[in-house]
Amino acid sequence: MKKVAILLILLVVTCGGSSEKTVAIDTAANEVRNVTTTSTKIITSTTIKNSVDIDGLTVLYAGHSFGIPFAQNLTKLAEFSGIEGHNQRIVFRGGENGVPQAMWENPIVKSEIKKNLDDGNVDVVILICCSEELIESRGQNDQAIVEIIEYALSKNTETKFGLAMPWIDFPNNYKDVNDHRSITDMGYLAYREFAKSLSKQFNDLEIFTFYHGAAVYELRKMFENGKLQDIKTLIGPKRTSIFTDQKGHAGDIAIDTGTLIWLKAIYDINPMDIPNIEKYESDIREIATRALRLTGK
Repeated sequence: MKKVAILLILLVVTCGGSSEKTVAIDTAANEVRNVTTTSTKIITSTTIKNSVDIDGLTVLYAGHSFGIPFAQNLTKLAEFSGIEGHNQRIVFRGGENGVPQAMWENPIVKSEIKKNLDDGNVDVVILICCSEELIESRGQNDQAIVEIIEYALSKNTETKFGLAMPWIDFPNNYKDVNDHRSITDMGYLAYREFAKSLSKQFNDLEIFTFYHGAAVYELRKMFENGKLQDIKTLIGPKRTSIFTDQKGHAGDIAIDTGTLIWLKAIYDINPMDIPNIEKYESDIREIATRALRLTGK
């Protein structure tokens, strides 16, 4: 099928690239850790209506650097949204070492993931695109994800699972946002089909997908159209750029906007239902909402 072929191309590029030299073998950075975050600066104490009815969840993110800043930022955003008790756990490896198959086949990382799941308190497990097996099977199989699901359910039968889709790395390789996003926009449809088949395999287990890369693309689109006042360069300083380096790691505005996608995926809170994040002149809630709309959320 055409979309499977698209997925094959997609998975090659979005797995974190061929190398991520600054983080791939940093043992200290790879430790399991429970994370609180300070990325989103809060200027208002107002919270969403009925947020007291939303229980904080324990969320495990296992993956690479195109997901970790959002996982780290989620604690602060949940607090900002009025959710108390969000607990964030992270198992991190850089680049292609952070996809599910590579993590699960590494005995040390596998042990770290299991250690986080063993207490039975994890409500949601988030994994990120994409394993080598998923690529080679053209989007049909990923045994590592299957085994992670099996292990998590053996500790907590109520565990839910999310599969995250980032953006393609090396943004300067693409002439504009349409060029940059074309593969992932189409490939995300195939990624959702994979999640649906996986859900059926586990008797309609809740396995959801989300596409925080779409928020990054929306920011790039606005920047190229001269409508993103907060940003001075595509690649540059973290506070005034969408990306911080040639690899395409996220700057502050990409992290904060992308975290709104994570909040929607995990807590089902629409970006416009929380107060404005006054850190930016642009309303990043509106940007995230457009990204969600374009992905059918």
